[in-house]
Order: sequence, then structure tokens, then C-alpha cells
Amino acid sequence: MSKTLASYYQQAYACEQHNFNRCFYCGCEATERDHCPPLHMLQSIIDLGEEAEFMSIPACYECYAILHNERLMTIDERFTKLKNKLGAKYAKPLRVYNMWHENELSDMSDEFAHSIKAGMALGKEAAERLAFSGFSYATEEAKVTVREKTAEFDVEGAIFTDFKEALNYCISELKVQKSDFYKILVEDYQGDFNKALSQYRHRHDKVTAAKDGDCLIKDFSKLHKQNSDFVTRTVKHFISKDPSLTTEAALEQLYNNYIKK
Repeated sequence: MSKTLASYYQQAYACEQHNFNRCFYCGCEATERDHCPPLHMLQSIIDLGEEAEFMSIPACYECYAILHNERLMTIDERFTKLKNKLGAKYAKPLRVYNMWHENELSDMSDEFAHSIKAGMALGKEAAERLAFSGFSYATEEAKVTVREKTAEFDVEGAIFTDFKEALNYCISELKVQKSDFYKILVEDYQGDFNKALSQYRHRHDKVTAAKDGDCLIKDFSKLHKQNSDFVTRTVKHFISKDPSLTTEAALEQLYNNYIKK
């Protein structure tokens, strides 16, 4: 490493002994130092006069490798990027861990139970790494940054410090369908429970309304001895002309225009 380039970086170290030799990003054993910004990008950053924190911090090999080519200038930006990439990398085992429970394994075949159990173990480890909030650190200039703050998950005013507990609350108390809700929560809203709940209910209401509409059309067709395809097409035509119409109102209009004698 060039002394000239290395001199741009302040070394950051954990303030508390229990965090010595831990990865700042995920809490695993630190074997590397992540440079912010990456050391191999430093010359171009200097040439362009870009601002950066110019700091190196303990990291495990996996977090170091994930961030190696990320042109991010602050530790906070690198921390956020790492969490997003780690979550994407372990999305499948995280889903297994969050969707299954130990008491369900006894109902499975041995082979399937073994597979699920392995996925849950890997998912649990990934979840713990994602939940790790970093640690307070100091540089050679004695600047201390306090980071240790437990993540909180707000579910309509109920506060949880564990993602899986918050998810289970939504499933058991708010009666969401776990597979559909988990997909919205993780893929669409990156763990924001309130936004995910709002979207889930919006989609669920549309599906419920569509099913109710289908039942009304089926009953109407049977009652008035009409072809159900004709009734469906006509109802859709009326609603396309007047979106404020409900299925029930469109059926009434169909009856008055074409069936009533």
C-alpha cells in the first residue's frame, strides 16, 4: 500500500472492548479493513476533488468484498448499501426463517424438514447480521461516532425490536396472509410495515371486490336466465363508461335497459 495514499485515511476503532475485532457492518469477526472510499478509487477521487470521509473501519471478508467496488464516500452510505446487498443475497434463507417455525417441522418428511431447518439456520444468521446496528468508534483524532441503536419496527403504533416478531404480529393479530404480505413487505417496501399493510389491504380489497362482483354476476345470470359472458361484458362496458358505477349498479342498469319488460 502506498504511504502517500494510505495517509489520507483515518483508522477507526471500536470504543468498547466487546466490539474489538468485530465487523462494523454485520458483527461477524473482522479480518479486513473497509476503506471509505475504496482505496483503489482514491486517486481519481482526489483528482476530481470529491469530498469523502477518508476512513477505514473493521470489516469481515464478506462485507469487505461486497463493498469493495462501491464508490460511496461516507460510512453511513456504505452501511446502508451493505445492508441492502446482504438482504438481497440472503433473501431466500431469510424468507424461510421468517415464514417457518420450529414446531412445524414435525409435520414434514425428514428430507424436507432437514432442508427447511438448514434454511432457517442460515436465515437466522443473516437476520442477526442485518439487525446489527454497528458500534461507536473513534479515529486517531479522537472523534467518536455513536451508532449503537436498536432497530425498531412500527406496526400501526405497536413497536417491535425484532422483525420476525413484528411479522408474526401482523399474521396473528392483523390476519394478513403471510406469503402475500411478506412479498409486499420485503420486495416492495423494504421492511416498512405500515406502508406494506396499507398496500396489502388495498390489493386485498380489490380482490375481494372482484370476487364479490363475480358472485353477483353469476347470481344475476342464473336469476334472469342470461348468458354469464354477455352479462360480464355488459357490466364491464357500463363501468368503463362510468367508473363510479359499482357492479351492483351496472347490473341494475343492464336489467333496466335489456331485460325488464
